[in-house]
Amino acid sequence: MDKKELVNKISYLVSKKNRDQAYSIIRKFEKNNNYEMICASAQGFINVYHYRDALKILEKIKKEYSKNAEFCARYAIALFHSEKEDISLQWFKKAKEKGLEDLSEISNDFFSKSIDDWIKKAKFWGPIRVEENSYKED
Repeated sequence: MDKKELVNKISYLVSKKNRDQAYSIIRKFEKNNNYEMICASAQGFINVYHYRDALKILEKIKKEYSKNAEFCARYAIALFHSEKEDISLQWFKKAKEKGLEDLSEISNDFFSKSIDDWIKKAKFWGPIRVEENSYKED
């Protein structure tokens, strides 16, 4: 199964509330330390708006795979949509530094395809989130 098929399958399973099956697939990749496919699996969750689940998946491979541009972009998107826009900025910048300019290969049709667009969004929303969080702490 290639990455595109995997993303579609995970997206389908999660959208049909079959998360256990989706996680079963991911566990097989975890057993083999196949970080590329684990990372791609997270995109399946992102595509159906399960950002916090995607974040959990990506957190598991962060130490070993965070030098990968696709990881950085997926991690940034999951952070951004998990109310961590301020933190997402550094990850979008890392993805760009690693040469990723266009997200067409890793993103769905509903998201912007430009890393620069995401950086602009994170720069705008990040400070707002920091301010909002400071009010919550008080």
